[in-house]
Amino acid sequence: MKIALLQTNIHFLEPEKNYKNVEKLIEKAMKVENKPDILLLPEDWASGFSDKMFHEIEKHVESFNGPSLTFLREKAKEYKVWIVGGSISVKVNGDNYNTTYVINREGEIVGDYSKMHLYSDMDEDVAYKHGEKTDLIETEFGKIGLMICYDIRFCELPKTYALKGAEAIFVVSDFPNPRVDHWRTLLRARAIENQLFVVACNRVGESPMGTYCGHSIIIDPWGRIVAEGTDQQEIIYGEIDLKEIKEPRDLIHVFNHRRPTSYHELIKTEGVLGKDE
Repeated sequence: MKIALLQTNIHFLEPEKNYKNVEKLIEKAMKVENKPDILLLPEDWASGFSDKMFHEIEKHVESFNGPSLTFLREKAKEYKVWIVGGSISVKVNGDNYNTTYVINREGEIVGDYSKMHLYSDMDEDVAYKHGEKTDLIETEFGKIGLMICYDIRFCELPKTYALKGAEAIFVVSDFPNPRVDHWRTLLRARAIENQLFVVACNRVGESPMGTYCGHSIIIDPWGRIVAEGTDQQEIIYGEIDLKEIKEPRDLIHVFNHRRPTSYHELIKTEGVLGKDE
């Protein structure tokens, strides 16, 4: 699987500028001799976000198959490339979600995932409903799971994907400065503990909330870095073979050694999470 991570500088609430920027990056990515099979964009690539936006979400949310998703489907079909479409603010059945879509070479939507863990400290849960799906997505390369930004801090979701048979997890993100060390450490941990590939695309630039650290990254099942970006807008290329998950899983049998019946013990959380948790 040949991958291109489109690490974009997102113009806050200026979708037309973002469409033009992403269009240029896609065109550039698809001109290389060893063309990528799959493109990955960052979270909220068409608009960016801030807490102010969350309180005015109805001004910015799109309908399903609105302009952003339509743009990505057209580009996937035009270039015959898979796209993991960052994420888009969409309204589905009256509820708003922060959702990423996987689009195949024919421009068809083959799967989606809505952000499960919403960052309430920034009022993200004011704008969106929590996603609940943990479906794997079947691609021509193998089975993948999806996560969005804050999700990477929760080990349960990627573990759920791994137990269902995921071979890679694709992450789309707007991960901020100064937490680049958290970004890199958490993603490597998710790859190592689940013995699979992690492919993560982050944004760069700034918004009303601050600046973003970039460092989009591809990590193998041993935690080794296949490719990594800087903190500037760029395209990061890498190539992986999902069959390589077999080697660490044959050597270190973490899935066989799990003790799930012991993990359900009640743990006293008062003083850690507070009396109300």
